Amino acid sequence: MLYIVTALYIEAKPLISLFNLKKDNSYTKFQVFSNENVKLIISGTGKIKSATALTYLISKEDIKKNDYIVNIGFVASNKDSQLGDVVYISKIQNAYSDFDFYPEMIYKHNFLEGSLTTFDSIVESKIEDIEYIDMEAYGFFQTASIFFKKAKIIVLKIVSDILKDKVEDRVLVDFKDENLFAKSYDNIYKFLINFKAIDAEDEFTIVEQELIKKVLENLRLSDTMTYELFNILRYLKIKYGNIDILKKYENIEVTSKVQAKKLFEEIKNISLQKNSLEKTASPEINKKKISLNNRFSHIYVEKKILDNKNTLEILSKFKDAKIIEIDNYKEVFSSNNQDFHLQKLGQNLILASNKPNMIYEGAIVCEDFENDNFYYTSSIINCVYDCEYCYLQGVYSSGNIVIFVDIEKVFEEVEELYNKLKSLYLCVSYDTDLLAIENICSFSEKWYHFIKDKKDLKIELRTKSANIDKFLNLDVLDNFIIAFTLSPEEIALKNEKYTASFKNRVKAIKELQNKAWKVRICIDPLIYTDDFEKNYSEMIEYLFSEIDKNRVIDVSIGVFRTSKEYLKKMRNQNKKSEILYYPFECVNGVYTYSDKLKSYMIDFIKEKFLKYIN
Repeated sequence: MLYIVTALYIEAKPLISLFNLKKDNSYTKFQVFSNENVKLIISGTGKIKSATALTYLISKEDIKKNDYIVNIGFVASNKDSQLGDVVYISKIQNAYSDFDFYPEMIYKHNFLEGSLTTFDSIVESKIEDIEYIDMEAYGFFQTASIFFKKAKIIVLKIVSDILKDKVEDRVLVDFKDENLFAKSYDNIYKFLINFKAIDAEDEFTIVEQELIKKVLENLRLSDTMTYELFNILRYLKIKYGNIDILKKYENIEVTSKVQAKKLFEEIKNISLQKNSLEKTASPEINKKKISLNNRFSHIYVEKKILDNKNTLEILSKFKDAKIIEIDNYKEVFSSNNQDFHLQKLGQNLILASNKPNMIYEGAIVCEDFENDNFYYTSSIINCVYDCEYCYLQGVYSSGNIVIFVDIEKVFEEVEELYNKLKSLYLCVSYDTDLLAIENICSFSEKWYHFIKDKKDLKIELRTKSANIDKFLNLDVLDNFIIAFTLSPEEIALKNEKYTASFKNRVKAIKELQNKAWKVRICIDPLIYTDDFEKNYSEMIEYLFSEIDKNRVIDVSIGVFRTSKEYLKKMRNQNKKSEILYYPFECVNGVYTYSDKLKSYMIDFIKEKFLKYIN
């Protein structure tokens, strides 16, 4: 469903005609016009009325994942605009407060872009440092962001008057014109038509939902087991396309909790078996595709680092990007109701100033490779890659990337710690892939030069990239380790979006070895699939057919594991992931494979590696 909020009937009239909307008399407090795909409400002027009308409109609705809401109306322009210009709003300010909103800028369009300030009354003369002026958008967006994902909220405005220094010079449209802004509205319609009927796919069919309901009534499971059963069924649905396993339990009468638990464990064990069900072909779904902006089409920059040399260097590489000034990166990165995976598809960049205390002690679950004083640091949050199993989607609500540009401050903190401890093992690429973004910020090379004269400060740079050209032309440092995370080709292609292919990573390892760089192999996380043995055997065999086994400094092996809280968020954001919906065991708040399977996986990989290295 596409929801539209306008302040005035004159703003709504062309949309009512273009979308062929009819008066909806089931709404009595405001005028509403609708059809099966679109609902439009006329709120009246002012941000409070806009917020009230929006709330009233959707109070009767069951908001779906793929529903959108749009505010359309007239604005006054402080810029050199033309009457009828359509503006896609990228920033919304309240004239009477300091809190700003930043709509997602991920959809391709042919409109102007700009920031909008909402006032409580009509403004008739020019105001410095303000681009566009209205009376509703702030209240609309503030309320819409409670109910909708931020990426599903759009604000489009049409320039109806152009402000000048003197009131008498103000340029105002003729509101009596019957064809007022016909071309503008036609362009808006062509843009919005893509959003009006995007159907959400249900996890289970109606028949399957009835089957689940009946089985749950029969089994009378605890709340915890019910939650786990739903996740098991999602896993089976993703993997096999059906949940026919449940039919066996449709008419079983359970007489005790012990029996219920036994049946639950039986279902779980069946789900863990290889090829336990016949696969059902998924029906072809004719989806509308919405065009998204290219990656980094918009760059948000904190005002205080606009003149920073690293900021200027980064911005110089994006001549066509729209720059949006912000006060604090959290205004964009930490805002509510973001869509992590949609943002990944149209990823934007945020440039910020470093926070204090950017050095952290290494986590217990991370390998220290027998190094003393294990620490890590993150000068970049999030990654250009989109790995299905990545824990970052459990940590952050945003899929956009933050670069803390003044990395020199981190160097100062590291140097202070290094001087205190005399030796340091520092991982610099945990919360991102630095090599993947090296062409943008050159941080890997900056780390290289920083540790050049610090022989007891050891750096690990972990990557799934093959972007190694810089290092092939640099002198080798004994205290700089480049660690490659490897996955079988099938997993790399299917589950590690945008990363270098498995074979390209192996090629990069080989080239670095030829230059005598220290290279670490990381098989972490191990992902269990029906073809686990075949895929990983072929991976290791190919790896050692290409690289020099004697030049591998060490190998790290680990299985998939993540916290209970992270996995819940990851599953919610990735409802079709066979990897994430696997029936893991939860031990001390951490989800991973069962001890038996975990031991088998690690032992299997170790055995394969020991054929080549000690």
